[in-house]
Amino acid sequence: MLEMTNRAATLLTELRRNSDIPDHAGVRVYGESTPDGKASLAIGFTEEPVPGDQVTETNGVKLFVAPEVAAPLQDAVMDVTGDNGGSQLIFRSRADDTLDEGSEAGS
Repeated sequence: MLEMTNRAATLLTELRRNSDIPDHAGVRVYGESTPDGKASLAIGFTEEPVPGDQVTETNGVKLFVAPEVAAPLQDAVMDVTGDNGGSQLIFRSRADDTLDEGSEAGS
């Protein structure tokens, strides 16, 4: 199952609060098509998972993973790259777990 680091949970909490999104809202990862027909991942805040979503939580942030992307992301971790001025979410392989304490995946 897709995991989320503590850093990613912290960033998403800050984004949720700065966007006036309710604290109980979670983050949904799902697939969508680009205009040229390629598949891409999308992330958005939502109050409830869609039926069939995998659900997990890290540091109070609920993560909903759509069934169409759950298998490809089963060995992945959502993490953060950059700093406070330009942080962005990334997906990386769990096999790359050379994490420091601040980025350990939560459960």
